[in-house]
Amino acid sequence: MTQTTFKVEKRAAEKPKHLRRQGLVPGNIFGKDGSIAVQMPAREFDDLYQEVGETGLIYLAVAGSQKQHPVLVDEVQTDPVDGHYVHVAFKQVALTDKITAEVPVEVMGKFEVPEAVMVVVKDEIEVEALPTDLPEKFEVDVSTLTAIGQMITYKDLHYDRSKVALILGEEGEEEPVVLVQEQREEEPEELPPAPPAEGEEGVAPEGEQPAEGEGKSEEKQSAEGKAPESAKAAAEKPAEK
Repeated sequence: MTQTTFKVEKRAAEKPKHLRRQGLVPGNIFGKDGSIAVQMPAREFDDLYQEVGETGLIYLAVAGSQKQHPVLVDEVQTDPVDGHYVHVAFKQVALTDKITAEVPVEVMGKFEVPEAVMVVVKDEIEVEALPTDLPEKFEVDVSTLTAIGQMITYKDLHYDRSKVALILGEEGEEEPVVLVQEQREEEPEELPPAPPAEGEEGVAPEGEQPAEGEGKSEEKQSAEGKAPESAKAAAEKPAEK
């Protein structure tokens, strides 16, 4: 469990955007007695955050005060465009009271199961512990996975069970953290049959209709070339003498 001291100053009356232009990050310490507005150098906070994350206990020393505030990083807001820090919220904690926190999962080792994919089901795990006993992370060694269907569950995690309690769901300690699944190839999507092209037999080009009288002329020619049955019979009958 990492414990470190970090110096901050009470926030100036300037607007937050003016502070950020000076390389400072505005923040607040939230506790039972309210909040304290503070500011800190962005680069120094970045180094701190990379080291302790959101589970490392920090003792904030506010300039001009002898009191130190035991806190955790509760929320970090960043600019969606440039990624710069916009605001930091610290949560003050009582060292004698248990708290809940999300502890990150760190995947280690080399995954070498043929024709399979590794699925990380949990990238964070909720725990309950004293602030001084919170684990920084859960390390998961995926090189121990050797076959499809295998998994690493809550019961496989390494931590001090006398000080840390996992917040369990319906599956209890059998809940998977990482599992191995068969690699499936995506079936090609079946396309509907293409409509007949224009000009093919039985299909008139779009926007065109048969020429006027075209069908009628064929019927007329057929009718003209075929004499009525009564007229044909009269012509074949010999003349009376």
